[in-house]
Amino acid sequence: MVDISINFDLFNNYYYFYERLLVLLFSLVPAFLLVGFVLYTDRKSKEPTKNIIICLLSGILSVSLAGYLEQLALPFFSNDVILIYVFAGIEELTKMLIFFLLIFDNKHYDDIYDGLVYMMLIALSFAGLENIMYAFSESTMSNSISLALLRDFTTIPLHVICGIVIGYFASLGTFSKDKTKKYTNFFLGILIALLIHGTFNLLMSFLGGITDGLDSNIKIIILQVLPLVIIMMALFVIAIKYSKKALELDKIYVNNEEYDSKYNYLMTYDEYIDSYDRRKRVNLYNKISIKKEKEIDFVDISEEDTNA
Repeated sequence: MVDISINFDLFNNYYYFYERLLVLLFSLVPAFLLVGFVLYTDRKSKEPTKNIIICLLSGILSVSLAGYLEQLALPFFSNDVILIYVFAGIEELTKMLIFFLLIFDNKHYDDIYDGLVYMMLIALSFAGLENIMYAFSESTMSNSISLALLRDFTTIPLHVICGIVIGYFASLGTFSKDKTKKYTNFFLGILIALLIHGTFNLLMSFLGGITDGLDSNIKIIILQVLPLVIIMMALFVIAIKYSKKALELDKIYVNNEEYDSKYNYLMTYDEYIDSYDRRKRVNLYNKISIKKEKEIDFVDISEEDTNA
């Protein structure tokens, strides 16, 4: 049976203070570098700092929710392979849920590439926090750093790539003029991300099993390292494919050009501006802004009354 329990204690007695900092460094630096890369790719149409911060803090909620749901699902599945895909689905569904709760109705989510940017940030937040938790579940600093480094080059990119897939299909759904296409794309996003994530975890479990007890570095390289490199290269090809397609569609969208027959159900920017979805997002944003202004006015009036 797959064990999802993590003995996580950031302030445990195994580590000195500087050792905790080192483990944190190795756990988070790659994630921060990827955050910089994600923001760089969106430099021509920057998202609000507030939205970026919300996405980067969302891991606290998504990791907690995913862990809770995984524990609930655990008793219902006895097959390890099925359980691997169930856990992968829960994690991807949780990240997508965060996207819909925090970003989907935001008025600044207004072009196709935005879906990839926000989902990559949400995925990085999830992966970074999960990386810290797994690293600090080890009993020695060397084991923690080794595990963090392994996940830096495998699990963190995996989450980002799944985020790209979900973000791509979420945007196709968001800017769709066809309701059937809208929900079909939302479903495809979670399904493809689930399959990628679950298959990756299954292959990692298989590679770990066949190399147990091997005492030859050459055998480990051939049976574990080389297959892992091939798997990661395949995942990066998938990420590049979806990213390039999103940029291509975004260019057509922004310039109000004509899509090919496969994507002619998508809105252009001018069509989106006149759409119900756009009005709904703007109205929601204005209601929130007005509510905040009223709260500020109420506080100011209360203070004036108190001073009087």
